[in-house]
Amino acid sequence: MAGQATPDPEALLATLARLTQERIAPRAAHYDALATNPVESWQDLWRAGFLAMTIPRAYGGLELDMPTYVRAIETLAQGCANTAMTVHMHATVHRFIAALGTPQQQARYFAETVEAGKLFGSWGSEPAVSLSRTFLVETTIRAVPGGYRIDGVKHFCTMQGGAAYYLVWCALDGRPEMDQALLQALVPADAPGMRCDGRWDPLGMRATYSPSVVFDHCLVPADAVLGPPGKATRLGLVEVFALGYAAIYLGIAQSALDFATQYCQQRVFRPENVPIAHDPAVQRHIAAMAIPLEAARLLLYEAARQWEHAEVAQRGVLANKAKYLATQVGLQVTTTAMQVVGGRSALKDLPVERAYRDLRTCTLMPPTVDRMLEVVGKAKLGVAASMFQFGAAAPPA
Repeated sequence: MAGQATPDPEALLATLARLTQERIAPRAAHYDALATNPVESWQDLWRAGFLAMTIPRAYGGLELDMPTYVRAIETLAQGCANTAMTVHMHATVHRFIAALGTPQQQARYFAETVEAGKLFGSWGSEPAVSLSRTFLVETTIRAVPGGYRIDGVKHFCTMQGGAAYYLVWCALDGRPEMDQALLQALVPADAPGMRCDGRWDPLGMRATYSPSVVFDHCLVPADAVLGPPGKATRLGLVEVFALGYAAIYLGIAQSALDFATQYCQQRVFRPENVPIAHDPAVQRHIAAMAIPLEAARLLLYEAARQWEHAEVAQRGVLANKAKYLATQVGLQVTTTAMQVVGGRSALKDLPVERAYRDLRTCTLMPPTVDRMLEVVGKAKLGVAASMFQFGAAAPPA
């Protein structure tokens, strides 16, 4: 309901934790095996109001502050990394709509989520471009009578077939520099001229369903674009992706640690006939996971606390710090959890195997480790640092 009261963060997170454990987590293995969108989990989250986490309260959303938001995404990831990733992308698109959209666009798109549970994807990656090296978009958008035409190829198109709209990152035809050419368009799922190759069989994050999509004279209406060209990267919003990724990594790692801990408390081998939790080597392994995980979480929460009042450049540093440590710790924890559980950890019957695959896969998302360290190192050295290194826009086709 529009104009609703500010929600209590702890009550909301407690509700989300129950929903995650009771409804979201039990489906995670099923969606992983099928490599399909977690539609039922999205619907449960919509009915509980959690698809509107970043929608302003004036439009019926929760409008969570950043500290509460990252905790919510982390909570979801402990139950299903794929649901957390898709919801994080969806929620970040809402941030772009709130910052760049007209009042008419905001009223329309926010209502579609609040009232009907519609989801929004974000498609920026392209086969020939590494966004960690240079922020370059070769998919073009050009004005035509009645709207715009989009041409190009996107890959890792998360939520393909499951969302109602896709925020497609394009280069405005005729603009020579990428920082002035970037234009985002909300493309309806049924837009003519958009086709999917349907190929998706990855190691992990299988239920994010992210095949490649070709845009061939794809036509969208004039009101599909968000804001003026080049503005999207100057608002400190793109950096939210990396902050949310850090929350997801830590949620996955926590799930692996929780499983390994419970396993050690319950598993008994002969001839000792006591749980392996009594083994000093096991105790050291558990501590070696728990301590860095707690440190990475504290860094993430501190970055989220500073977020609202941080300048755009500082947000890039905060996000890179959080994502870097979450990446390193997440990989360490899931690997060690597999080692502690032993040979059984390779069985798909145990969730630690899925946590390992999901963490190894989603930590490949940009920015890369090298790029994160570069940004943080420049900031420490007083060298001008930017989240992005812009390239020239694609030439007219």
